[in-house]
Amino acid sequence: MILTPTNNKPCIMNKIDQLNYNQLKVFIAIYEHGQSHQAANELGMTASGVSRTLKILRDIFKDSLFIRRTSGFIATEKTHQLIPMAKALVAQYQKIEMQHSVFTPAESGGQYTIHAYDEFVYAVQKVIRNDILLEAPNLRFDVRVLTHDCSTELANGDMDFVVVYEGFNGKNLNYEMFAETDSLYLLVNNEHPILTQELTLENISNYSCLEIDNYDDLSCPLLVNLCREKGLSPMEVEGYTDSLASAIRLLSESDAITLSCNQFTRQFVKMIPKIQCLKLPEDLAQQCRIRRRENREIGNYVLYGDTNNSAAFNWVKSKLICGLEREWRVASEEQ
Repeated sequence: MILTPTNNKPCIMNKIDQLNYNQLKVFIAIYEHGQSHQAANELGMTASGVSRTLKILRDIFKDSLFIRRTSGFIATEKTHQLIPMAKALVAQYQKIEMQHSVFTPAESGGQYTIHAYDEFVYAVQKVIRNDILLEAPNLRFDVRVLTHDCSTELANGDMDFVVVYEGFNGKNLNYEMFAETDSLYLLVNNEHPILTQELTLENISNYSCLEIDNYDDLSCPLLVNLCREKGLSPMEVEGYTDSLASAIRLLSESDAITLSCNQFTRQFVKMIPKIQCLKLPEDLAQQCRIRRRENREIGNYVLYGDTNNSAAFNWVKSKLICGLEREWRVASEEQ
């Protein structure tokens, strides 16, 4: 004998019961990126995994949810209606995750985007390889050279971390110093006339300045401004570059000089036979530091926004800061 409901209608499971946290995250990521591979990168999934999840979501909501176009996915009207509720649910899940879940690095997945000044990129990659991936092998990192003020991207969560030698100001931005900047250096080719002269501002002013300019926050290089203030012969600007590799190549072919406050740069230059690094006398270095702080507080920082407070994010942040602090200390000791 087969029992049926008293209303004689078949008993159908409500598929909303199958909806889970991971599916909601995929749903939101596809909506925000419009591309399955970008959603996969953000979540530390494969593109096929995102496609399978989208198929399940379509079955749950009985709607295509996204229409594929050559430019990417276009959300349906149903998706626009669902997204605010999905985001609210994910926010609650994240609150539970932060307050009650046990974070295990070895089981954690996901991708983090890090932008850093050229001089910091190698150190960042080294910390990822030696400090983070050994404990959390499933994490993925996209590390790129920073060439602009990225405050908006950080605040919006489009970047996870930025590594620079100045603090940024802005709404929903945070930064933590991993090392102070003390010594300043001149980079010159190994046949430069300044190598046989006393390192005074007057002598330095006789040569052009090549500026490693990561973004346009100074209207004029520090040394050029300082020479003008002291009434010395006008120091010419050889040029600007945001690439350390380009700067080294240009220095090797001219009598230009470059001012650097970065220990990782000095550490790198030690491997270049044609370039030498000269430590500025403390009185001259102090004059430069004072003028630099009129624009931004100098130091070495990891910047991040307010959008992600998960246990995994905070663990990566802690590892990054501690690892960079150690690498800076090691570089500083290699005189």
